[in-house]
Amino acid sequence: MFIDVVRPESWEELNDQVKTFLGLEARLRVRSYQGIAQAVFEISQGTAQFMSHKKSIGVILGQTSVFESLLPYYYKETYEVHTLSHLKLTNVKEWVESLKKDTNFVLFSEDHPVTGELYPFAEELDKLLNEKRIFSFRVSHSQHFYEPSQLRPYTVRLCSFNPTAAVAVLGERFRSPSLLAQNMTWDQVHFLMELTDARASRVANPLLVEKFEQEISSVATPYFKAGAPRLFDRAVCVFNDVSAEALAEVLFKKMGLSSEQGWSKLSSTNMCHWSVVKMFRHWWEPAPSLEELRGMLIVGPELLNTKDFAKLLISSYEEVRALQNWTV
Repeated sequence: MFIDVVRPESWEELNDQVKTFLGLEARLRVRSYQGIAQAVFEISQGTAQFMSHKKSIGVILGQTSVFESLLPYYYKETYEVHTLSHLKLTNVKEWVESLKKDTNFVLFSEDHPVTGELYPFAEELDKLLNEKRIFSFRVSHSQHFYEPSQLRPYTVRLCSFNPTAAVAVLGERFRSPSLLAQNMTWDQVHFLMELTDARASRVANPLLVEKFEQEISSVATPYFKAGAPRLFDRAVCVFNDVSAEALAEVLFKKMGLSSEQGWSKLSSTNMCHWSVVKMFRHWWEPAPSLEELRGMLIVGPELLNTKDFAKLLISSYEEVRALQNWTV
């Protein structure tokens, strides 16, 4: 017989298990969510409601798409929304000093969800916000797999594990109530398995990534310049004169992979692949050109470790290029 109620303690028990799984200090707490978007929404909205007397927030723009849907609410509720592009955040201390005294929290990201670019100002910004007793809500799309953070009291680190699993690690001074997660149904075994699988699949190998990007530099442009702050769990390159989707499909056939298998090991910003028109350029700063989006390929470590992978990719590129040339 179906009884239409949910046991809220299930979520609390899951959170305790996740804390143990992550090996966190006793002083820290965690909250589990079904994806990074839900995590950001619940943490920020819960805090806005709990501390409704503080009517100012700060947001660093151009880093991630997960802040975009939040802002209309704060504008509608007449919050003072202090936004700044990460490209213009040249003096972190000066920007923090410019925040109003009633600033509730600041949202920013540690890394880029597509390219793995790192934002070196994140640690300084977090430290200065804590000194001001302003909540620091910092999103980690991937960096938490490689660099555990010692959380300060006013910090919440929002960590993405996969599209349906995210964990917020809470500093001691964070007390905002949860909005919805405690009233959702949670499969504890499945959630912990998702965290385990996500952790196992993340491997950083700077030498392997740099070697591959150099090997294909005759046909593709590396996205990052040498020395750029980045994660080395993926290679990122741009093919200027072919579709990355078409290139990938040819590559999969050469490797004996189905499309589903292949796309689980690499990705692209090609909009035909995603069947979308607006997905990247409206939030990403500096905005990539349509040509960059069409030709960008992001390759994971499993393929990079495949024997002669760079040669296979180059030959696939040459095949696609030949198909684009008309002969009479």
